[in-house]
Amino acid sequence: MSTLTKEEISAILHAAEILQRKGFSEKINVSRFCEEVGISRKNAYKHKKNINVSVDSLEKRVHELEQEKQKINSKLEHAEKRAHEADLYWEMRNILVALNNDTKKNGPDWTEKRQKLTDDYNRISVSLGLEPLNFWD
Repeated sequence: MSTLTKEEISAILHAAEILQRKGFSEKINVSRFCEEVGISRKNAYKHKKNINVSVDSLEKRVHELEQEKQKINSKLEHAEKRAHEADLYWEMRNILVALNNDTKKNGPDWTEKRQKLTDDYNRISVSLGLEPLNFWD
């Protein structure tokens, strides 16, 4: 016996029709599908006939899901951008700590390490749209 409900079987057969109408090269093999879920083709088409799922309603639902996917992808992209920015701010903080440590260790004299740290800080700050800082003035 199939683990799919009659409604699910019907929906899959209707989806196969949509794919065929849309011109997808890979078609759903109904015989193979029926064999895999453990029902006869006759019963599958009986379920399809008895459960009237409108192809238009399925297409509408697919369109709604595609729009929802776009919104989720947009939110994900935004979240990834914010996470990257947070990583950059954390890196800037670490650079400031390293600059402070270098100043404590070497005094006010400008060091090559301090120059590199300053350059790194400014590179990151500019990428975030912030004004670069001039630490040696």
